[in-house]
Amino acid sequence: MPGTNLLARATREALKALGLELFAEESPSNALTAVKIPERIGANEIKSRLFEEFGITVAGGQDQARGKIIRIAHLGYYGPLDMVISALEMLLAEMGHGFELGVGVRAAEKVLISLGGGPNGRGKDLPGIGSW
Repeated sequence: MPGTNLLARATREALKALGLELFAEESPSNALTAVKIPERIGANEIKSRLFEEFGITVAGGQDQARGKIIRIAHLGYYGPLDMVISALEMLLAEMGHGFELGVGVRAAEKVLISLGGGPNGRGKDLPGIGSW
């Protein structure tokens, strides 16, 4: 699934640019990205607010990761314009996480453009969209 791989890579680069730590740094899945949320912010709070304020569903952690991570899916009808990075940036900034606003979106866009999914490519080779 090259499209899923691209979305996963763009999401991971965006999250790292936001200063967040990937849960599975050594062997991340292309089906979803699990990311650690700073304890002072709270994964459950981010998960709830993404849904309540933006209509975005992400999964929480299980077992010992419950309340510590969120999981962002990359499967199904999901394209570059569906990425949750912008909404996550807004919530993290509002909740006091220090980073430059836009840095995550910029990192994701660089990955997408470098692989032909940007404005010139019109996303035609990416999953979930026919044109921008």
